[in-house]
Parts: sequence; C-alpha cells; structure tokens
Amino acid sequence: MLKNWRENLGYRLLAVALALILWFYVTGEQNPNMQQVVRIPLETENLGEGLVVADLPAEVQVRVEGRKEYISNLLPRDIKAYVDLRAARIGDNIFPVQVSLPEGATLVRVNPPQVKVKVEQVRDLQLPVQVAVNGTPAGGYRALEPVLKPSEVVVSGPEDVLRSINKVYVEVDINEVRGNYLAQLPVKVIDHHGRPLGRWLTITPDTVEVFVPVVGNMPGKVVAIRPHLVGEPAPGYEVKRVALEPEVVEIFAPYNVLADLDYLSTSPIDLEGARKNIIVESNLEIPQGVQTGNFPLVRVVVEIGPI
Repeated sequence: MLKNWRENLGYRLLAVALALILWFYVTGEQNPNMQQVVRIPLETENLGEGLVVADLPAEVQVRVEGRKEYISNLLPRDIKAYVDLRAARIGDNIFPVQVSLPEGATLVRVNPPQVKVKVEQVRDLQLPVQVAVNGTPAGGYRALEPVLKPSEVVVSGPEDVLRSINKVYVEVDINEVRGNYLAQLPVKVIDHHGRPLGRWLTITPDTVEVFVPVVGNMPGKVVAIRPHLVGEPAPGYEVKRVALEPEVVEIFAPYNVLADLDYLSTSPIDLEGARKNIIVESNLEIPQGVQTGNFPLVRVVVEIGPI
C-alpha cells in the first residue's frame, strides 16, 4: 500500500492543487474583491497643551479594498482618519493623513494624502449667554424674563475665531407650555453670518440651567423669603447670621390667595450639631395654586460661630 501511495503521490498533489485553484476561483466569483470610496471626518491627536486647531479640512476621501461581502457593509464610523499633531507649531503646518482600518479592509488611497493645519495659542473670553425663546405659552399664560445659571460662560479658542463670535446663546421652546420651564441646555456659538463655531471652540461650562417663568394671567406681588431652620448647633455654638440670595420672590396667584401670603419659606435646613458655616441651595415651599417668577433655588448661608 505504501508503494502504491508513493507511486500516485504526484497525482494526489496535483488533485489538491486543482481543488485549491477551483475553490479560490469559485470564492472569487461569488465574493470578489471590490473597492469603495468613503468620506471620513478628519480628527486630530496629540496637540500640545495651550494650543488649539484654528483651521483644518472637515473630512477626507478614503479608498479601501476588500471582499465585496465585507466592503459593501463598511460604514464611515468603522474607519478613522486623523492627523498626528505632536510636532505642530503655531501657524500653518503640513501633516500626512493617517488612516486606521478594520481587519479585512486594505487602504488603496487617501485624498488628500496630506493637509494644512493652522494652529494657534488658546485664548479665553468670558461672554454672557443669551436666550432665544421659541414659541408662545398656552392660552391664559405668559412668559416672564428668563433666568440663567450661570449667566456667563468662558469661551476658549483661536483668537481670530473668538473675534468672529456674534452670539452665545441657548434655545428654549415654550410652545403651549402651561407652567414654569426648567431645563439644562447646551450652549451654542455662532458668527456674524449665523454659522456655528462649536468645532473650533471650547465652552466652559458647555450647558447652563435655564428657568423661564410661565405664569397664568393672575395678579402678583413680591414677598420675602424666610429660611426654615431646624435643629440646634453644637453646644457652645450659635447662629450668627443668615444670608439669602435672593431675599424676595415674585409670586402669582388669585387675589384671595395672595392676601394671606406675606412670605415663602425654604425647605428645612438642618443645623443639628453644626460647628461651622452651612451653605446650601434650597427649594422654596410653594403653596398649591401659587406660581413664582424667580429661579426655583435659593442660596442660603448660615454663619455659625462660638457663643
């Protein structure tokens, strides 16, 4: 048997080779190689501290090759195109575009193969945040002046981009609203042509709390805010002073309700065993049927010291 196997070894190897060729041929016919061009957002990496990108192409074209079954399902998010800015200097720089591909794809070409990147020193600018109010409240309601917290943000970026800022704002939709509007909203920045500048800037904080009082068409008045203190400081200590911000609040309610209201209280503030100052942000205890025109939180500072 061994002698017979050796005598037919050449035919056996030929058969294996033909089988492999046939398999590759059939596979290639059913799942051939193909190329595809994908537009990929261009990212940056390793930019030095205190520097910022002032100008950079938004995207590049990447041509990849691979089996049809795989390449046809390839998505832009599967590919990463980036520029390594480790050696970048202030001014214009020329760097090659680098591409990271998933397994099964081969890079054919990237267009453009290199890009110009403008780098500048980071500058800071403190700017007020405006409110763009869209829509109108439901019938029988009206919107009062919006309140922001914080009312200003720090915008960091290239100096020439900072000079082009026209407005820093948040968008509020109060269409058909029937009560106070309170939300944490993203801060947006546009230039004088209404174009967004977010790509080149860093905003701190990038969201602000927005309160728009939406009250019924009822009479209103201004009343005091009183702190609701509970518990006693530690032995040998006492409350020296209590400061509120704000100290008053505008309320809206029917006449018969307003007549009996001279103040609103904060939520309980626990002083039990306290030996140092207590600083809290407290909600207001608002009676049923009453609406407020102020931000819903009150900053309370309770100064505590030795007797």
